[in-house]
Amino acid sequence: MFTGKKAFAAFAVAYTAVIIGLTITGSTFYAAAAALFGSLFLYMIIAFLMRTRTAGDFYVAGRSIGAIPIGSSIASNWMSGASFVSMAGTIALLGFDGMPYILGWTLGYCIAAFMIAPFIRKSGTYTVPEFIETRASNWPIARVTAVTMLIIISFTYLVAQLVATGVIVGRFLGVPAIFGAVLASAIVAIFAGTGGWKSIVWVNVAQYWILIVAYWVAFLGAAYVAGIFAPWPHFGYGDLLSQLEANEIANGLTAFTEPFVKAFGGGTGHANWLLSALCLMLGTVGLPHVLSQFYLVKNVRTARYGVGWGLTFIALLYVTAPVYAILARHAFSGVWGMPIDQALDLSWIQKWIPTGLIKLTDLNGDGLIQPPELSFHNDIVVVGMPDMFGLPWFFAAIVAIGGLAAALSTANGLIMVMAVGATRDIYKRFINPETTERREIWIGRGMVVLLSVLSGIFGALALQDQTFSTYVALLVGWAFVFAAASFTPVVILGIFWKGLNRYGLVAGMVCGMAIALPYVIGVGLMGVAPVTVMGNKIGTLAWGTIAFSANLLFSVLVSIATGGKRANKPETIKFVEELKTPE
Repeated sequence: MFTGKKAFAAFAVAYTAVIIGLTITGSTFYAAAAALFGSLFLYMIIAFLMRTRTAGDFYVAGRSIGAIPIGSSIASNWMSGASFVSMAGTIALLGFDGMPYILGWTLGYCIAAFMIAPFIRKSGTYTVPEFIETRASNWPIARVTAVTMLIIISFTYLVAQLVATGVIVGRFLGVPAIFGAVLASAIVAIFAGTGGWKSIVWVNVAQYWILIVAYWVAFLGAAYVAGIFAPWPHFGYGDLLSQLEANEIANGLTAFTEPFVKAFGGGTGHANWLLSALCLMLGTVGLPHVLSQFYLVKNVRTARYGVGWGLTFIALLYVTAPVYAILARHAFSGVWGMPIDQALDLSWIQKWIPTGLIKLTDLNGDGLIQPPELSFHNDIVVVGMPDMFGLPWFFAAIVAIGGLAAALSTANGLIMVMAVGATRDIYKRFINPETTERREIWIGRGMVVLLSVLSGIFGALALQDQTFSTYVALLVGWAFVFAAASFTPVVILGIFWKGLNRYGLVAGMVCGMAIALPYVIGVGLMGVAPVTVMGNKIGTLAWGTIAFSANLLFSVLVSIATGGKRANKPETIKFVEELKTPE
């Protein structure tokens, strides 16, 4: 009978042998496909080995995860396909104006890590809706409202991950992107259904190290070819940036680092830029699949160290994304002034033109490529980096494996928080409180399958709409809008202000979402003109800060109007006080 170590060893040997054998025969495409799908089998093995039969393991991994593993899991669960595939490309397209993604997400994580994580773990609850109900003096309406918000946030985010997965698999293997989205939903159902959070957290650990290695392998290879090891790419890319900006200015373009000149998140201007960064920061604090990770650790001390490790692991990707952007724009600028026939003969141009991620059009008919005649999609920056710099075929395979890991890792957590919300927060809490632990787990597994099927369908539909499949990062950003509008204010007030009561808590969440959701649908999907304030167009991301502020204000005013702290039960006040009592 195989032990865990023997199973891993047998798989590793077979995996390596198949890839080497296919490479020797010259079948590099099949070798790359085997490498990609082999990574999925690796995750399945981990999920199977970590399978569980107890509700505690299914819901909170037995509260047994250490600091470094939870740091890895948080990093992979939070750094989605948008971070891996689209963020560097967004910076390459927008320059300085794309920085809210890095600034907002990083600062938001710091707030979540040091201000929220320890208290969430100290609460002793299993889920964010359970925490909210407890804080609302055990008012069932608060829990139902929280589950509704959780599903809106998580489903929006999940569709984006399935779109990213479809894009990666489709472009890498030459199959329809819809196939990739459906495949991803099926794989995630296996991960989550096998052992709940216990399986997912260890799959996420493996996926983090795979995605970060993949991200860095392509980056270091391109940096070596570009000659920016002086002594390290993060320190040596300044000269490359100076050359790039001089070339852009000489060709009549705006310099890469020129601020506040490009649209971001559907809006323009200083106010839109600042409000968008704030929204991404505030939304991070309220993401349920990130908050849920804090329930899995051994104790509060582990939560504090775990989030520190998580920030370190996240930084490995985030400090590298701007360098990726510079390298990509440098590669694109090398085509400027080149005869169009010569440009079309470049191997990486030939490979990526059929995908539509890069376009060459001789607009003025002079036979030369001018900067406006070369356009690119942000997804090409990471997935196309190996081809731009002539790296061997296996670099592209590694990047695809990393991108798939990034998208799946976030999808794992999103499916799980929705399944737990439907099972523990609805079924067990309201429908069948006396259910057995065994039945509870099987209901949870059934919800995982159901949600996977539904998300796969919506992911496939989204891929048929170019608005969704083109702007993965923006779609992810909308999940942050909804999180900032609903959970973030009440979680912060619930921890730090005893005056928040059940009425203010629920009123705030409903008010925030009622302001955010119609604006995102109207402006983001239906083409309604955004609100303009003093010449600044307020995009969908920036609007999240408006919705957050409304939630915060409404929560405070309604709480004060309905008795404030006096309306809370004594056990609720004790709960808040114990959250901040050191262990």
